[in-house]
Amino acid sequence: MQLSLIVSSRRHILAAIASLGLVLGLTALPAPAAPAAVPADQFIRQVGTETLQALSNRSLTTEKREALVRDLLTTHLDLEAVGRFCLGRYSRGLSDAQKQEYAKLFEDYLVKVYAQLLSQYNGETLDVRENARAVGNETIVDSQINRPNGPPIRVEWKTHEKDGKPLLTDVVVEGVSMAFTQRQQFESVIQNNGGKIDALFAAMRKQISGRR
Repeated sequence: MQLSLIVSSRRHILAAIASLGLVLGLTALPAPAAPAAVPADQFIRQVGTETLQALSNRSLTTEKREALVRDLLTTHLDLEAVGRFCLGRYSRGLSDAQKQEYAKLFEDYLVKVYAQLLSQYNGETLDVRENARAVGNETIVDSQINRPNGPPIRVEWKTHEKDGKPLLTDVVVEGVSMAFTQRQQFESVIQNNGGKIDALFAAMRKQISGRR
């Protein structure tokens, strides 16, 4: 079974681009002296809007775009937690070798997906609401993506702290969790191949290589 991209609709693509834009903005700013110096909603508003504007640059080669995306994801996304969530119950049965293989495949897979999404930016802007919400150990920031042609898209950003650093864990678009959607897709591939994790690994390799 062939894996499709992590998101399949135009709405999800826009949200993924915005989330990547947010992360890109984070890399361009110096670390604040104290984590609470700037409220989360204000911080996202500032860097997200500036970065979405920067995404209009079409001069990046595929190789440079993928290298940039890899740096952003490994720095600002909790790859370990998100990867484990996307694998669901199948994460418990992995050998040490399989865990290492999956971690590398998951990173490469996201790099390929987000590098493609980044190239589809088309002038969207990001409006972030005030008053981020604390839900359990996560902080949720509400926003909307405004499109040149079409109604706005409601987006929630979910982050948590790890080793004293905020990391992105999910983006929820119009009530649909991107992480949960990816989990359903991964589990479907495994279930349709007799519960074999290697079938998922093969599908991920195919997606990464760009083969049909």
